[in-house]
Amino acid sequence: MQKLLYSPMGKLFILQPDERSSPPHPLLPPGCALYFLDKNQRGFSSSVLRAFLNSPHPLETLSDPTAYGSEGTILRDHDSSNYLKAVNGVLRQHTKMVVRRVRKERNLLWPLLTSPSPHSWSHESNMENIRVKKEIMSGV
Repeated sequence: MQKLLYSPMGKLFILQPDERSSPPHPLLPPGCALYFLDKNQRGFSSSVLRAFLNSPHPLETLSDPTAYGSEGTILRDHDSSNYLKAVNGVLRQHTKMVVRRVRKERNLLWPLLTSPSPHSWSHESNMENIRVKKEIMSGV
């Protein structure tokens, strides 16, 4: 068993970019996402965290000659512009979800707001009722 090179303290945030920027982690579902792990959270397992951090093991990545250079995984995974792209991807995904939810709620409310109510009051209908009453009263 390989040793863990580092152990996070407290909360751990995992930012996974989309597949175009970087291949997904083997233990996470594909797609752009932000994951959160907390040692104090119920169900937390240090063996699962160790498996996650060791897959692939950092020494495997460092020992791979193709990991270096302009096309290497080291530069790709530590380039700040890739982090910005991943954060923007997560925000875009969240925004789409919120917009869809708001549209769905609006589509549910709009028919209720536009349907005529038997208790509604309009100036025109009340004016017609007044004229009818005056005609009836003046005809007597």
